[in-house]
Amino acid sequence: MIQRIITLTILTSTLLFVFGSQSVSAFTGDSCDLKQITQVLQSQESLHQFSQEKHIKVLANPLKSSGYLLLADNDAVVWQTLKPIKSTTVISELEFKQFNKNDQPVSMPTNSDNQTSQLISSTFLSILSGNLNSLNANFEVEALCDQSSWDIRLTPTNPRIKRMIKLIQIDGSGHIEHLSFSEANDDTTKLLFTPVSEPLIKKQLGSYLVD
Repeated sequence: MIQRIITLTILTSTLLFVFGSQSVSAFTGDSCDLKQITQVLQSQESLHQFSQEKHIKVLANPLKSSGYLLLADNDAVVWQTLKPIKSTTVISELEFKQFNKNDQPVSMPTNSDNQTSQLISSTFLSILSGNLNSLNANFEVEALCDQSSWDIRLTPTNPRIKRMIKLIQIDGSGHIEHLSFSEANDDTTKLLFTPVSEPLIKKQLGSYLVD
């Protein structure tokens, strides 16, 4: 049980979304093609603030955290939590790295389910990079749109992902505003994203991408 919480907490830091300012006024009707939403993601901002609430059934109050997210040009993501404790996660197609509050590398548990971790990490990386069509391999995808907003619901079809996550929901207008996901044990996580312009923070986060 402890290992599962550790693994899912690590994966939570891959829930990384906030995108740019391109208009979605071209969306019409109750349903829409993922290609339309992908066009919005192509104008995504690279730096965002996030706030997160994780609701655990056995706890009376949610666990809250906040920090910054950087989406790099090479389809890598740097997710840094500043409150309540600093931690940094770097995700790309080739690697998954974590650093503690002193920026020292943190090793993944030796008995963790690396294949499942890679599946979930690649899912969120696909969303961030706008590669939405690849989601069909592991999820039932439903996209709904109107003139001013859109909503994506991802229901896992891959058995490995279904063991951890029941549903992922993303909604926004000109950019992704909210992300929520429900775990198999009925715990839930909700995130809010806001694009920001902080050149110094962007440079600092970018330093984690340099070996």
